This record gives sequence, structure tokens and C-alpha cells, in this order.
Amino acid sequence: MDIRLQIQAVHRNGNLHVNLQGDFTSKTAGELTSTIARTYQGKGNIFIHTAKLTSVAPDAKHAFGQSIGSEGLPQNNIYLTGRKGLDISPDKGRVIVYEKKKTGCCGRCRGCTCHDKD
Repeated sequence: MDIRLQIQAVHRNGNLHVNLQGDFTSKTAGELTSTIARTYQGKGNIFIHTAKLTSVAPDAKHAFGQSIGSEGLPQNNIYLTGRKGLDISPDKGRVIVYEKKKTGCCGRCRGCTCHDKD
């Protein structure tokens, strides 16, 4: 894992949004929590977006969980988004995985004929 993790933190709508890009290792887990500790203003939620992560090291999940505790970050306010969020979320972490929308009808319209093919 030679690619370094890029961390971008932005405040939006009262929440902190952190975008990650690159490899997530135990070392970069510490960098992430340090960045959050410096930029979090103590209110709102923290959203960590993982869609652009290329890989997750096996020991990174444990290191991330320990770093959150040592920095005193509010774990109840941290949400990870994306499938890679499942790989790095500490125990009792919150992960949001978006489902891809199906094309076509929603299937809820009255007298739906969207799926009828003549």
C-alpha cells in the first residue's frame, strides 16, 4: 500500500464531512482521527465518506476504534458512508450504505402498468 490517504474535511449544514481517498491503514486511521479532532466544532454529526478508498488494511479497523477513544470524539455522532465504511467501522459504529436505485417504475403508483409488456 504505497498510496497515501488524502483527507479533506469540510463543514456543511452544521455537520463535518470528511472525504477519504487512497489506502486506509492503522497509521492513516490516526491521521484521520487527528484531523477530525482539529476540525470538529463539538456540534453536529461527523460523516466520513469512504467511496474513494482503494484498500483497507486488516488492522486499520482496530486502530481507528482506539484512535476515536483516545481523541475523545463522540462515537454516537460519527457516521461512515459507503461499503468500505463497513470495513473500517469500529464496534457499534454507524454505517450508511446507499442502495442503487432501480430504473423504471417505483411500483407504488395506482394502477401501475410500468411492468406490463405487450
